[in-house]
Amino acid sequence: MHKRDTFQLPRKTSGVYPINSTLPLAKIIRSHVLQNFSFCENYQQGIIKDDDPEFLHQYRVTMRRIRAILSLHQSLFIPDQLKETNLAIKNLMQPTNLQRDLDVYLMQMEHYFNLVEHKHHQGLARFFDDLQHQRQKAYKKNKQWLKSEEYKQQYKHIKTQLKQLSPREEELSTPSKEMINTLLMNLNNRITTSMNAIDSQTSDAKLHRLRIKCKKLRYGLEYYRPLIEQLSLSLKIKTLKLLQAKLGDFNDSSVQIDFLNHYLQQYKKTGRRAKAIGLLLQKIQQDHLENKQQLIIEVVQCSQNTAN
Repeated sequence: MHKRDTFQLPRKTSGVYPINSTLPLAKIIRSHVLQNFSFCENYQQGIIKDDDPEFLHQYRVTMRRIRAILSLHQSLFIPDQLKETNLAIKNLMQPTNLQRDLDVYLMQMEHYFNLVEHKHHQGLARFFDDLQHQRQKAYKKNKQWLKSEEYKQQYKHIKTQLKQLSPREEELSTPSKEMINTLLMNLNNRITTSMNAIDSQTSDAKLHRLRIKCKKLRYGLEYYRPLIEQLSLSLKIKTLKLLQAKLGDFNDSSVQIDFLNHYLQQYKKTGRRAKAIGLLLQKIQQDHLENKQQLIIEVVQCSQNTAN
């Protein structure tokens, strides 16, 4: 019996700003996001075939990049059109949230087992058996969704929305490089203001909002890489990547705590599985608090270094 063919993860060329283009910036951005949205079709068959969770991951990353780029350039477009398009993209990828979350938990299974004593591993094994079952149900649901006529129609409609995004008339005459510098500087300044406000009492939600801003600016700097040397930004790509990664890990543990708390509510507080999950939750909460204080120290240091 022959091993069935597997899809290769499609390689996407990293899009950067066409520095010599004479087109208005809004039209360049519209073309860029439309190209990236169309590329998502290359991931869909891999998601349906389910050979590698990376297909779903890259599909979602591409969608998030599109939304971040559109959000970064929101001042260039008619607000109602942009809001409607961004919401449509969010709704299109929303059904895949659960499968991706479960993929991440299952990939971290060995790490979770290392967090609790061996005598609790049997209870933890039951927990992961349940997650695997939930994951298969989520996958089958997403498979049907991606193959459905409803999905195809929504996908086609978003393509049309992206093609029809209308630039604000006043933006068409502004030199692109001047506009780019303004867009990036404004976000750069909002991030540094947020970083300056971070202290030991800062909430998880506030750190999460900072992460989203960092991600948006990082995507912008990557796209405008050919112009970086001409821009006077205090935050650099390397700094943003490092900060975003640490903020991302912290947010992941916040999500894990919420997930485990919700899971525990569905079962009796007795039994091996509940005991194992309870101990796992205590360990993750403890690490989360310790990591938060270290993260805050690093954000404050980054803020001070940026100011100097």
